[in-house]
Amino acid sequence: MSAAFPFATPDSARLAAADLPPRVRELLGELLVLCRHVLTAPLILTVEAAEQALLHDADHARNPQMQAELLAQRGQLHAFAATFCDRMLDALADSLVQLRAPQDTAPPTTSARPPGLLGLSLVDDHEVDRNLVLTEMVRRENQRSGNSLNLLGQRLAVLAAAPAFDNDTLPLAPQALCTLVRRLAEQDGLSAELQLALYRSFERQLLERLGDVLERANNLLAQHGVLPGLVYTPYLARSSSTRRIITQSVGGGRATQPAPRSAEPLTGWGSTGRAGSWSALMQNAFADAVPPGAANPELTTPPANLLHDLLQQARHAAPMAIEPPSVPSGLVDAVLARLQAQAGAATSI
Repeated sequence: MSAAFPFATPDSARLAAADLPPRVRELLGELLVLCRHVLTAPLILTVEAAEQALLHDADHARNPQMQAELLAQRGQLHAFAATFCDRMLDALADSLVQLRAPQDTAPPTTSARPPGLLGLSLVDDHEVDRNLVLTEMVRRENQRSGNSLNLLGQRLAVLAAAPAFDNDTLPLAPQALCTLVRRLAEQDGLSAELQLALYRSFERQLLERLGDVLERANNLLAQHGVLPGLVYTPYLARSSSTRRIITQSVGGGRATQPAPRSAEPLTGWGSTGRAGSWSALMQNAFADAVPPGAANPELTTPPANLLHDLLQQARHAAPMAIEPPSVPSGLVDAVLARLQAQAGAATSI
């Protein structure tokens, strides 16, 4: 592409010097224009809001000495604000232009220590406070904009011809932006208290609006054909109970069937026995064994007690009779077969 870039002069020089394909150079140029347009106001407001907070604290100081210290910090922050926005945007542009540059994976070198103090170090309380504040800022924003960060990491990976960027390596991620702010603050020698005030203001003014910036960046790249139909769907791990229910419903529908009721003991001997009791089963058995209308003297007794009476008569007559009266075998077989069949059906699974 021989046409001049319609971008800012520093960005056009960076893009021209980068070893990038023409299409990638064009898309990165439009992305840099979007970043400068959207991030300029929040970066300016970051320093102005921190200055206003320092002035408010100075007005409500408890003694003149504290008021003088706050005013001195405000003057230091005012000098820092003159170049903060441009330096942030330039650093962000450098990271975007160098997408295809090899990433430095070497571990950071540690400073040399005296031989006698090897393994011992003193940690400043302010250093711990700054680390905690920045860590919490990054964590909150990653939770708010996790979907947009994943989509942008995939799309910028297409431009970089590399694997997808994660939240630690993506140039527009909260981790990268907070790292830039801390580096610039330490380069200008801001005090620890002033850095903490700057970080909190940076979160309120820029990080809370970063989700809109990421959405616009994703829309820009999608409109130019970079993974236009990309949708992020998080993986939800299923519990063992959920997998068992789904497997049963798909395999045979067993999970949708009601559980069988436990069989009740068959102990009803009266005429008012429930369905499924011994008396009801015997009545059904006698009804099936003896045809209707047949005259049988044994059936004069109620069916619930007939088998019991017949057995009692046979037991009492056995000592006196040579040939004791016997219960009709066909009747007994029919009753027992019916009872066994119905009891087995009631207790089967």
